[in-house]
Amino acid sequence: MLQAYRTTSFINRFFLIGAGVLALTSCDPENEEAKPIYSLSKDGSNVFVLNEGQYGTPNGEISLFSKTAREVRDNSAFRTVNQRDLGDVVQSMLVVGERGYVVLNNSKKVQVLDLKTLQAQGDAITGFEQPRYAIAAATDKVYVTEWVALGQPGRVAVLDTRTNKITKTIPVGRQPEQLLLANGKVYVANSDENTISVINPTTDAVETTLTVQDGPSSMVLDQAGAIWVLCGGITRYGGAPSYPVLSSTPANLVRLNTTTPAASVTLPFAKGGASSLRTNGAKNQLYYRYSGAVYRMNTSDLTLPTTPLIRRSFYGLEVDPADNTIYGSIAPYTSTGKFIRYQSTGTAIDSFNVGLLPNGFVFY
Repeated sequence: MLQAYRTTSFINRFFLIGAGVLALTSCDPENEEAKPIYSLSKDGSNVFVLNEGQYGTPNGEISLFSKTAREVRDNSAFRTVNQRDLGDVVQSMLVVGERGYVVLNNSKKVQVLDLKTLQAQGDAITGFEQPRYAIAAATDKVYVTEWVALGQPGRVAVLDTRTNKITKTIPVGRQPEQLLLANGKVYVANSDENTISVINPTTDAVETTLTVQDGPSSMVLDQAGAIWVLCGGITRYGGAPSYPVLSSTPANLVRLNTTTPAASVTLPFAKGGASSLRTNGAKNQLYYRYSGAVYRMNTSDLTLPTTPLIRRSFYGLEVDPADNTIYGSIAPYTSTGKFIRYQSTGTAIDSFNVGLLPNGFVFY
C-alpha cells in the first residue's frame, strides 16, 4: 500500500507540474498569435474618411466610421493597427477586392492595406512623383496618376499588384487627376490643360487624346454609359509677393461623345471653380461643388441647375451608392475637421469630428 501511494503521489505531482507549465505557456503573450484589432466585413457599413494631415508632416490618417453604430470608431485607425505613421498627405484611396491602395501625395508612395484588418501589407511602395489618384485598369494592374512637376507633362504609373512594383510609366498631359474606366479604355483628366488622355490597358499606351474644356479634373459614368467630365477652368497667377491673377477661364460640364467629340454636349458655368463630380447609386443624377454650395442635376438635363441642393462649402464630397446619403467634409486647416451627412433631399442628418483636412470618403 505504501508503494502504491508513493507511485500515485508522484503521478499526481507530475500532472500538476505539467498543467502548470501548460497554463504558463498559454498565458504567455509571446506564444499567442496576435488577434486583429479590427475585423471588418465588406458589407457597405464601413466608411474610411481620408485625412490629408499637415503638409510636410507624415500625420495623414484614416478615420473609421461605422454607419451601423453611427459613430467614428477611430480617428487614427492606421496608427492604432500598425503603430507607425501612414504618410504625408493622404490624397486618395482605391479599393480592389479586400485591399486598399492609399495614395500618399507628398510622401510619393502608395501604401497597400488589408481592409478587413487595416494591416499594412509590407512597406509603402516607392518610386512615384506626386501621385494623385488610382484605378484598377485590369486584372493585377493598377494605374496611378502622377503630376511629376508643375508645368511639366505628367504620367501614369503602371503598378503590378502581384509584385507591388512599378513596371512602366505612360506620358500624359499636365497635372493628371482622376481616371475613369469605360469602354475598355482608361480616361485620364489632364487638369492643367483641356485634354483627356485615352489609354489602352492592354498595351499600356495612349491611343488618342480628346479635347474638352479647360481644367478637366473629375469624371463619372452615367446609367446610359455616357462619360461626364467636370472641367473646373484654369486660373493663371503672377509671381511673388502678391501673386496676381493673370487670366481665368470658366468651368464647364461636358457629356463626352468618345466616338464623335464634336457631338459632345457642353454646359457652361458663369465662372471657374466647379469640382468633385459625383453620381448617385442609380447613376442617373450628378452632384458637384460650385461657388460655395453643392448642386444636383439629372443626367437627362441639358441645362445646369440654378438652385443649390446644399448651401454650404465643403473640402470633400461623396455620395454613398447604397442609400444616396451625401457626405461633405469641412477642413479648417488650423484644427481637426469634421464631416456632415445629408439625406438625398439636402436635409442634414448628423455630423462627426475626424482628423486633419478630411478630403474624401471610401465606402466598404
